[in-house]
Amino acid sequence: MPAPRTFFGRIALFVLQRPRVVWAGFLVVTLLSIVSALQLRVDPNLMVLLPEDHPTTVAIERVTAEEGGTNLVTLAFRGDEPDRRDAALARLVVRLEGLDGVDYALYDLDEELAWQLGILQLSVDELDAIRTRLQGAVALGPAAANPFVAQRLLDLGPLTETLANGGNSRAILPSDDGLARVLVRPSGPAYDARFAGPFLGRLEAEIAAFAAEEPAIELVWIGGAHRHSVEDVETIRHDLTWTAGVSALLVLSFITLAFRDLRATLLVFTPLIFANLWTTGMATLTVGSLNTFTSFYPAILVGLGVDFALHLYSRYREERSTQESVEAAICAAWDHTGPPCFTAAITSAGGFCALWIAGFGGFRQLGTLLAGGVLLCLLSVLLMLPLLISWRDRQRWTGAARDERSLPGAARTGPVWAAPVGLLVLFLLAAGAATQLHELRFLSDLSELRREGLSYADLSDAERTAASTSFSPVMASFSDDATLAEAHARLSARLADEGIPYVGSILSIYSVLPADQAERLARLEAIRTLALNPNIQFLPLAARENLSALSEQSPRALTPADLPRGLRHVLGAEAPRPRMVLIPDGNQWDLEENGALKASVAEVLPEAEAAGQYLALAVLYELVADDIPWVSGIALLVVFTLSWLDLRRLAGAVSTVLALGVGMVWSGAGMVLLDIPISMVNFVGVPILMGIGVDVIIHLMHRVREEGPGGVRRALATTGWAS
Repeated sequence: MPAPRTFFGRIALFVLQRPRVVWAGFLVVTLLSIVSALQLRVDPNLMVLLPEDHPTTVAIERVTAEEGGTNLVTLAFRGDEPDRRDAALARLVVRLEGLDGVDYALYDLDEELAWQLGILQLSVDELDAIRTRLQGAVALGPAAANPFVAQRLLDLGPLTETLANGGNSRAILPSDDGLARVLVRPSGPAYDARFAGPFLGRLEAEIAAFAAEEPAIELVWIGGAHRHSVEDVETIRHDLTWTAGVSALLVLSFITLAFRDLRATLLVFTPLIFANLWTTGMATLTVGSLNTFTSFYPAILVGLGVDFALHLYSRYREERSTQESVEAAICAAWDHTGPPCFTAAITSAGGFCALWIAGFGGFRQLGTLLAGGVLLCLLSVLLMLPLLISWRDRQRWTGAARDERSLPGAARTGPVWAAPVGLLVLFLLAAGAATQLHELRFLSDLSELRREGLSYADLSDAERTAASTSFSPVMASFSDDATLAEAHARLSARLADEGIPYVGSILSIYSVLPADQAERLARLEAIRTLALNPNIQFLPLAARENLSALSEQSPRALTPADLPRGLRHVLGAEAPRPRMVLIPDGNQWDLEENGALKASVAEVLPEAEAAGQYLALAVLYELVADDIPWVSGIALLVVFTLSWLDLRRLAGAVSTVLALGVGMVWSGAGMVLLDIPISMVNFVGVPILMGIGVDVIIHLMHRVREEGPGGVRRALATTGWAS
C-alpha cells in the first residue's frame, strides 16, 4: 500500500493500525463527556446574558440583592357573585400561605383598614368641597328639610359616598374588568428551575382543589415570571430532544436515499452521535447552562458534521474502485478530502466565532458551542469513520472494482458561452431576490415562539386583560423619600390627565398613605365634627347614611406598620431605598414594546434607577440590533480571509464570498416568499448558513483544482453530489 501523502492520510493509517487504542480513547472521552453533560443545567433567565456592567443589569442585581427580586405570581378569577367570590378567595389566600414556597399571598384588606385607607384617598380639594357644602347645609338647621331646599342638597349623597364605604373595595388590586386578582409572592427565584417547577406544580394543584370546591369561580389566568420560566424550561428540554431527533431522522432518510444503503448511512451518522455527546460535555465546562438561544445546537451540529462524513465516505467509494485494499482506499480518501474538510471546519468555526463579538451573551455562548462542536464533529469523523468502514467492508472486499454509482463518465466540456451565460442568469436571479429583502419582517413578539396557544395573539380578550396586569413590574428606586413623593405626585397627575405611554398605573407607599395625610386627616376631623352636629338629621337620607360611618369611628393616622406585611413589601415600605412600582401596559412580550416602555420610563423618571425584566429585554433588543451588522460583517471577513489562505488565490476567495452572498440573498428571498420572519432566535442562522455554504464551496473548489481544466462536471457529479 502506498504511503499516505498528507497528515490526514497518516491519521487514517494510524487509526487503522491501532484500532483498540482509538476505541479505548473514544470510550474514555465519551464517558467523561457523559459525566460532564449530566451536570448541564437549563437556565431560562435571559438577564444573565446581558453585559454585567450595563446600568439595567446593575439595577436588577441591586434590587434582587435588596429584596429578592421583583417577580410575583398573579391569579385572576371570575365569579358572578362578588360577595361569594371574595369570601372564597379570602379562604384561598389562607390556604396558599400554607404552601411550601409561598412567602405571602394577598387579596383583600381588613374592613376597618380598608375604610381608613379609602377615605384617605380623597384629596384635600375634595375634602374641602365636602366640608364647605356640609357647613352650609348644617347651618340651615330645620330649613334644610324644606323640599325646595332639600332638592339643592341631594348632591351631598354622591359627594360623601366614599366616606361611607372607603371606595367600595377591599381588594388589593381593585379593577373594573370583572376579574378578582390574588397576588402570590414565591419565596424562591423564578429562574431557578429546581424551585420554580415544583412550586408551580404545588400552586396549580391547590388551585385545582379550590376550583373543585368552588365551581362557580373560574380561574382565568396564572401570570408571572415563574410560570413563563417553567414553560420556557419545558420548551428548551422539548427542543433539545426533538430537534436533535427530527434532524437526525431527516439526515438518515436523505443519506439512505442518496446512497441506497442503510448500513452506509449508519456508518456516516454514528460519529456524529459521539460528537454531540462530546459537545454537550464541553457545554458544561464552557457555558455552564443552556437557554432559548443555545438549546438547538445538536440539530445544527448534525447538519454541519454530516457533511464531513459524507465527503469522506463518498471519496472512499471512489477510491475503492482503483485501490488494492480497504486500508489503501481509506488513506487515499483521507489524503484527498481531509484537507478541504479541515479548511471547511476551520472556516465554519471562524464564522461562528464571529458571534463572540456580540454584546448579547446568548450569541456568544452559541458561537462557543458551534465553533467547538463543528471541530469535534470533524475529529470524531476523522478518527471513527476509518474503523467503521474497515469493519464493514473488510469482509466484502473483492479487489478494485468500478462503482458506477460513485464514478461518473468522462468529463465533457460545454460550449464556451455556457459558463458566462449561466453566471449572468444566476446573478440576475440574485439581483431580483435582493429587491425582495426589504420585505423581510422582524418578529419582535417573543410569545410567538412559544407553543401553540401560549402566544399573545392566541389569548382571548379576558386572558389578554389578565396577562397585561400580571406583567413583571418596573421598580424605580429613589435617593430619598422627598424625591419619591414628588415623583409620585407628578406621575399620578400625568396619568390622570394624559396618560403615560406603556405605563398602566403606579404604586408606592404614597398610593395608600398620601404625603399630605396630616392635612387630609384635619379636614376629615372637621367633617366628622359636622357629622355629629344635631342638625345633620335634616339632611337628605343618603347624606346621613354616608356620614354615619364617620360619626361612628374616627379617622386615624396610619403608618406603614398598620399595613399587612405583603402590602408593605409590594409598596416598597420596607425597601432599603424609597421606590415606586410601575405596572406596564401593552404587550410586554413584544421586544419593540419593551423598548418603548424603557424609553417612557427614562423620560418620566430620569432621576430614578429603574429595574425590571422588560427593561432588560429592551436592552437585549438593542444589543441584538447592534450585533446583527457587526456579526454578519465579521463572519464574512473571516470566511474571506480563511478561504484566501486556503486557496492561495484572491480570485478564489472573492468567488467564494460572491457565491456565498448569492446564496444568502436567495435564502432571504425564500423567507419573504414563505413569510418566515427574522427573530431573535433564528438570526443565528446567518453564521450557520455561512458555515454550511462555505463547506460546500471549499470542497468544490478543492475538487475542481484537483480535476484540472474540464473537470467541473466531474467535481459536481462527485463532490457536488456529496454536498
